[in-house]
Amino acid sequence: MNDLGGPKEFAARRTELAAKLKTGYVLLFAKTQEPPADHYREDNDFYYYTGLSDPGAIMFMSVASGNVTIVEPQQSPREVQVYGANLLSMSKDEQKVLGYSNVVPLSSLDSTLSFLFGNGVDNDLWVRLGFADKPDGARFETGRDYAAEYNNPYGQNLPGDRDALVKLRERYPAANFRDITPVMDAMRNIKRPAEIEVLRRNGRISAQGDEQAIRMAHPGMFEYQIEAEAEFVFRNSGAQGLAYPAIVGAGLHANTWHYFFNRSKIEPGSIVVFDFAADLDHMTMDITRTFNIDGKFTPEQAKWYNVDLECQKAIIAMLKEGNTYEQAQAEGKKVFDREGVGDQWYGWPGHFVGLATHDVMTPKGPIQAGQVVTVEPIVEFPDKHWHFRVEDTILITPNGPEVLSSSVPKEIGDVEKLVGTLPAAEPIK
Repeated sequence: MNDLGGPKEFAARRTELAAKLKTGYVLLFAKTQEPPADHYREDNDFYYYTGLSDPGAIMFMSVASGNVTIVEPQQSPREVQVYGANLLSMSKDEQKVLGYSNVVPLSSLDSTLSFLFGNGVDNDLWVRLGFADKPDGARFETGRDYAAEYNNPYGQNLPGDRDALVKLRERYPAANFRDITPVMDAMRNIKRPAEIEVLRRNGRISAQGDEQAIRMAHPGMFEYQIEAEAEFVFRNSGAQGLAYPAIVGAGLHANTWHYFFNRSKIEPGSIVVFDFAADLDHMTMDITRTFNIDGKFTPEQAKWYNVDLECQKAIIAMLKEGNTYEQAQAEGKKVFDREGVGDQWYGWPGHFVGLATHDVMTPKGPIQAGQVVTVEPIVEFPDKHWHFRVEDTILITPNGPEVLSSSVPKEIGDVEKLVGTLPAAEPIK
């Protein structure tokens, strides 16, 4: 919370949200369960407006007054002893330090809602009708996951927060349900100053981890060993988690764009696609580098690597206020068309970055300062098991593009010099 500006920053976000909504009440839900064998990471939208990470919590806000109530599960003394105190179990003074003076148990929420939506005065209830996103998945990707549940005869009938929405409609039919998702997305799309500083730091951490892993890459090692070298740097530098599972695609796996298994041995001469970054203070990053495990591209490989890099640079140069994302795409496509690979153009596979790696909204229309976007053109030849992707995360500033991941080399000579310059750690037998 403090790295992102502290309680005053989150209060300012809520004030801005209320000004945009104008009427009614807001309900935002935290996650209800912790992930298996991993650190808890809060629902992005709930965290964006609260700075809290408490399973089962709810933010309730009156738009007119701006008053916020945090509704929390009641913990037993044993739960506090084992898992630590949630906000409700803290003292009033501790709650105020975190910016909250009104914290109540879950059992009080329905009494409040029944009163508010029974008098017919201000019936607007702002909830997220859109899908949640997550560090490694956009809203539409969560929707796709839900669809898989619906289509599985043994899947969940109502996954995620869908069940909560149904219960709200059943209990409070007089409420005028309104979707808060577009308003939240517009706010999240333009990064705030403290968010930008966290993103800059994450860019340095993620780049350092990726560079270290490439330095330790040798023929005969396993894909997971490259992943492990980078993750150590991420964690050792303070990152709380991963922006997404590592992609270390070598040889036969190089053309699987989101290859996460990472269990194969890397044979001499293999092209390695290495896509990995950290999650720091709820802000993600996205970086890809491609290299030959021998430390030297063949002449033909070098040609296509440089085509991909030239395309990426052409797009980045256009990422300025006054231009559009469509214009940036067109500059990149010129490079592909000139080299006869225009049929591989995928409409510039890039995306915004923030609380999620595939963050809210789509890069199109005017380019705006405060947006953070990836540039990741791809040239590939599946018959040869070649895939060339150079990806960086870019901050749009009033002075032009700032490459947040610039400290990991991408010029072909620098990449070749980097590969295998350090001995990899010996695994335990």
